[in-house]
Amino acid sequence: MSEDPTAQHDEEKDCTDQLTECHVSCEPTDKECISECIEEYHECEIPRPEEEIADHFMTSEEDKFMQMDKGELISECLQIAALLGGTCERVETLNSTGRASKKIIIEYDVKTVELQS
Repeated sequence: MSEDPTAQHDEEKDCTDQLTECHVSCEPTDKECISECIEEYHECEIPRPEEEIADHFMTSEEDKFMQMDKGELISECLQIAALLGGTCERVETLNSTGRASKKIIIEYDVKTVELQS
């Protein structure tokens, strides 16, 4: 009996959501907290088939990212935000024409600028 592919997709989505929630609960400068979130995410990941791992050979940084699933790419964005000392936010959008999308917003180098009157 084969497994339901939608069950894997839901599990992957749950892992990614858990990673985001964990990361958001960390202070941007708390690298230990962020590392723990990422470690938990990797434990939560759905294992890849052995043949896919055997065929996977990184020849460049681009190849590395091309082989990642959405959850792994989001994890990279969270790590980049942390290294920048910023925050990462995931949002879903829907406009009046029915266009729906997902966005990842990284905010860093936040400063308060005095406005002239």
